[in-house]
Amino acid sequence: MSSWREPARHRSEVDSSVHEVEQRTGYGRFLYELRGGGRYIDLEKDTQFNDAWIVLGVLLTLVGLAIDSPLLTAAAVSLFVVMATSGLWNRLSLFGLHYRRHFSETRAFLGETIDLTLEVCNQKFLPLTWLDIVDIFSPTLPLDRGEVVINRASNLGEFRTYWMPGAYQRLTRQFTIHCTQRGYHAYGPATISTGDGFGLFGRKALASKQDRIIVYPRLYSVAELRLPAKNPFGERGSELQLFEDPLRTVGIREWQSGDSLRRVHWKATARHQHMLSRVYEPSEEPQVLILLNVATLRRHWHGSIPELQERAISVASSLAAYCTELRLPVGLIANGFLPGSDQPIRLLPGRSPGQLVRILELLAAITPFATQPIEQLIWREAPRLPWGATLLVVTAIAHDDLLATLLDLSQAGRQVVLFTLTEQPPTRQLPGVLVYHLPHLVDDLVAPQEVIT
Repeated sequence: MSSWREPARHRSEVDSSVHEVEQRTGYGRFLYELRGGGRYIDLEKDTQFNDAWIVLGVLLTLVGLAIDSPLLTAAAVSLFVVMATSGLWNRLSLFGLHYRRHFSETRAFLGETIDLTLEVCNQKFLPLTWLDIVDIFSPTLPLDRGEVVINRASNLGEFRTYWMPGAYQRLTRQFTIHCTQRGYHAYGPATISTGDGFGLFGRKALASKQDRIIVYPRLYSVAELRLPAKNPFGERGSELQLFEDPLRTVGIREWQSGDSLRRVHWKATARHQHMLSRVYEPSEEPQVLILLNVATLRRHWHGSIPELQERAISVASSLAAYCTELRLPVGLIANGFLPGSDQPIRLLPGRSPGQLVRILELLAAITPFATQPIEQLIWREAPRLPWGATLLVVTAIAHDDLLATLLDLSQAGRQVVLFTLTEQPPTRQLPGVLVYHLPHLVDDLVAPQEVIT
């Protein structure tokens, strides 16, 4: 499973491209800035100028000289001056021009707001009489001012702004982003259009720098989850108090048929010329593993109910936060997958300071499509799960196949807790399985009835 690396904090200065500019001096630096300083990629040049303007200037010059007309000669000279000035102005339009986005935060929870500042800085003596910027914004996060328009061709959100920066002028505009949709939201690149003040020439360039906002799922409180203060995940029997910690090896023993290859002590095996396995130190520290079912219909390929799915993801996020508060090692397994991947999410229990952040980032990025039925994923993962871990199964539906799987795990000695958002509690008896029925978290939703054919 590929991890999602935390993006760097946004800086008030231009990133590595400025460092490259500072390394250049003299004429080389001037040419580098003239091309946009590495900040922009030229897309096309738009111009109203063609050879007819030159022909007109030459004709005016010849006629003015032929009839000795100062007016026509002055008009021809003026025309040539305007053409030369416009061409140079257009050539220098990207020189010293900077466009930046500043976010007050790059991570937020559902329902929070983020302050966005757009900045245009024109660091040259020439003003820009027109500057059109079309920036790629997330269409699912609304702004307090302005409208993000979806481009039908690319299906991306576009936010257009118009500017008129003067010489050596810095302009800013403030916006508020409302985090109304969980997920990873990309901002950028931006398409910048500008040119000379006479409108004869135009340049269009691409500012390729991109930013990203992560919106975490909503977190429910312990009261909303209706968890008891004592033993929220059930009491542990005495036979489950001890389990082996694979991070602590205390010795070796003869290999047994049930041992996995991970347990084999390969150096000792090579030294003694027969298979030997590690002996792990027993640990009394309980572990918690959250098993999330992203499917909201019994047959996951029939589609999903987005609102119901979001509530299930929020319950899983809340349980992870609560386990972290209790200082319990917590992990996550889900039958959803990350964008660009086709593998289910799997993060083993851990208690590192960044474990909760990793879980929240995975749940923020998880897609609404299930890779396989949750009961199949549980059966596949069960032999590899820590034996002493408490399994918290979070699902929006509780069909017979899933309940039968949980019952088998409980009878095999696993400690299983079921969190279900179904309208009615499971009617099947589940001895040994602690069930939390949470219909109050979805009572404002009107879910369509599934038709079994």
